[in-house]
Amino acid sequence: MAERARVMTERVVCTERAVKAAKKAVDSKGDPNAGWPHLTTASEAATMDYVRNVLGIPAPRVYGWSSSTDNSVKAEYILMERSGGMELGKIWHEMSWEERPEVVRTLVGYEKAFVSANFPMYGSLYYAKDLLTPSPSQHLDSVNSTDNGEAFVVGPTTTRAFFDQGRDSVEVNRGPWPSLNEYVYSRAARELACIDKFSSYPAQQGLFSGPNQYHPTRALKVAVLRHYLKIATQILPNDVNLSKPTMWHSDLHSDNIFVDPSQPTRILNIIDWQAVNVSPLFLQARHPLLIEFEGPIQEGLKPITLPDGFDDMSEEAQHQAKNLRAAQSLYKLYEILMLRQCPEIAHALHFRETLHGQVTGLASSISSDGEPILQGMLIRPQDERATCVGSSIPCPLSFTSEDRTQQQYLETSWSEGVELMHEILTEIGAYQGWDGWVNHDNYPNFLNRYAKTEEERSQWIQAWPFEEKAHPPTSL
Repeated sequence: MAERARVMTERVVCTERAVKAAKKAVDSKGDPNAGWPHLTTASEAATMDYVRNVLGIPAPRVYGWSSSTDNSVKAEYILMERSGGMELGKIWHEMSWEERPEVVRTLVGYEKAFVSANFPMYGSLYYAKDLLTPSPSQHLDSVNSTDNGEAFVVGPTTTRAFFDQGRDSVEVNRGPWPSLNEYVYSRAARELACIDKFSSYPAQQGLFSGPNQYHPTRALKVAVLRHYLKIATQILPNDVNLSKPTMWHSDLHSDNIFVDPSQPTRILNIIDWQAVNVSPLFLQARHPLLIEFEGPIQEGLKPITLPDGFDDMSEEAQHQAKNLRAAQSLYKLYEILMLRQCPEIAHALHFRETLHGQVTGLASSISSDGEPILQGMLIRPQDERATCVGSSIPCPLSFTSEDRTQQQYLETSWSEGVELMHEILTEIGAYQGWDGWVNHDNYPNFLNRYAKTEEERSQWIQAWPFEEKAHPPTSL
């Protein structure tokens, strides 16, 4: 992992003061998500340039950068303009339900711009000068720019799925990939390589390996991926528009969006472009985190109404019902705008929810988690007497009744572990994906509740996924 500094500055030149600030940032704390040395920094700089000056999306202006440690800072860095305005998250809940749709409309316009761009293959974006010998086929403009070092090209991916949780240490094909089949096979090969190399499974959704709990095994993970590879290319979308190489900002939450505080519907800047990459549209497209909410999602285009018995509810319950209806309406507005303005994205969002879309998506994280669920998805076509490709092509997968019974048992056990993790996280006030530190008092409390014997206590001690901290953390 390379250490990187990311310094905001209002100056157009890389001043001595800015360099000192960058060095201080590196000296005080290296970036734990730095990614691939040289390429991660080079790609982020090129990506911000491209989306700002070609697509018209307000990314920070880059004033200077170095993807080498051979400089006065002794680290890779990017110097960019300071994001003006205010994080949308600080005022989002104060904005009226009439103002919020304007922000959604703007985001839809940005995502439409993403899909309008044409990329020759899958990977990440760079300047040609930052890759060794990019071929003409990697250039976005293969006719007029092959001799221009500042030209944009597609090179190896910088997506975190190929680098986080130790994945950077395995030898796999990181692109660029000229075909969808090569891209899909490389993702599965990465997972198999990680399963082979590592003995633990990070970022699991549940609390596993305790007494009478689900126990992840290398054998099942490998078997499920081998089954997946038998149908991996057969379940890909037939519509080429859904597999189009597409750039996408997958982390559009309210703290990454800066707006004008005097006119909060006006977006000034969008940050966090590290690891933004070019991948198939059906794997990229997703609803912005900004509009996600807790509650049921209205199907179809039926009017979103208040619940029956609304008039008899308490004032607080009525307030909650109105907020839910407003959130559902905002979510549905996004989908309607996509369907009208960019049907490719709408169709991609729909494909993600199909069995084939879910299988393809989940298969890319099996080295961490999810193998019983994926196995159930792979069994389903046979249970429904369906085919993987069409009515005349039989499914190449075959599962016995014993296989299905065992899968159902493992999925139930896995789900119980997920529920237990959710219960614990709720109790200690943490969330899925926090840094692993918890108050030391939580540990004995958990053991006293769930360990009935000394043997179970020993097993839970081995399974406990959290690190103790002597004092409650200031933030989780």
